Amino acid sequence: MMKPNNLVKTVGVFLAGCLVALAVLEVLLRVYNPLEIRFRPDRIVLPVNKRYIFDNAEKFPTKLAKTTIHTKNSLGFRGEAPPRDFRGCLTIITIGGSTTECFYLSDGRTWPDLLGQNLSREFNRVWVNNAGLDGATTYRHLILMEDYVVKLRPKVVLFLMGINDVGAGNLEAAEKPPEPYLRRRWRALLNRSEVYALGQNLSRYFMAQSRGLHHTEIDLRTAGTLDLPSGAESRILQDYEADSLPFFAARLEKLVKVCRDHGIEPVLITQPTLYGPGVDPVTGVDLSAIKVGAHNGRFRFQVIDLYNGVTRQVAQKNGVLLIDLARELPRDSAFYYDYLHYPEPGAAVVAGIVARRLEPFLAARYPSFKK
Repeated sequence: MMKPNNLVKTVGVFLAGCLVALAVLEVLLRVYNPLEIRFRPDRIVLPVNKRYIFDNAEKFPTKLAKTTIHTKNSLGFRGEAPPRDFRGCLTIITIGGSTTECFYLSDGRTWPDLLGQNLSREFNRVWVNNAGLDGATTYRHLILMEDYVVKLRPKVVLFLMGINDVGAGNLEAAEKPPEPYLRRRWRALLNRSEVYALGQNLSRYFMAQSRGLHHTEIDLRTAGTLDLPSGAESRILQDYEADSLPFFAARLEKLVKVCRDHGIEPVLITQPTLYGPGVDPVTGVDLSAIKVGAHNGRFRFQVIDLYNGVTRQVAQKNGVLLIDLARELPRDSAFYYDYLHYPEPGAAVVAGIVARRLEPFLAARYPSFKK
């Protein structure tokens, strides 16, 4: 048996080695970080003037083009650079997570791109940019609004939100109780750490994987089915209602306020999913029984419908235009490559629905742009 003094020395050497390894990793990541980390603990780093080229043959063998090109402009968004006469244009920015960014669709094929094309048939001088960020919650949308979008002051911002906030409680540091000085200093140090940022992003990635939020083409015929005890489902839903939904509602309210405080008109869009009530017309699969991660489609739909319900309530309370995409987009695997994300046909349908609901709103508020 190891003597106590030797054990203390061994543990001490081990801990010292871990600290040295972390310090070396921190230095290396500051010199060269091969991973694109867009989410820092207290800020967002947008990829400016960046071009991605994807070979989709392995991940998306049938639903996406073999090669796609994704470009970020000088703002770090997708779409045309800001026009010189920004105030003289009908300027619209879309904000959301991966279902807005459409990471694996080529430029010009995303639903915000197609929305701009649709609106340009009815309005003059339309400029639409896509500020979607894969994995972003409403907390990140608030940072994006306050640090970037309010400086631009577009006329309209469209928010497609919900799925990334599932289970998220109080994410805003501003709402947390005051911390002692040393803890604040420690948190400030962590917020500037490359290792800490890497750890946070890896944690988000694995959580998304476990919840079925990854980008991979799904064959519904081989996905399997799952039954869950109703008691277990009810308990989880109650936890979401108590521990997550109030904070989601508060963040939506704040997004609306930030927009209106800066003369921006917000529009809220509910989150559609392939899973839920009904049968897929392409495969004949029951979309409520389909296995989605550790749960089934019925339960996953009940969860996202709670969040969509909050979006509907906040829109009604604040007199905000609601586009209920969750109810209008058909549950049809032709419009999805997994349970959430759209191939080109789905993006076209989404753009058409949003355009139809948005056009009367824009015509009433900005009649000078109507053709």
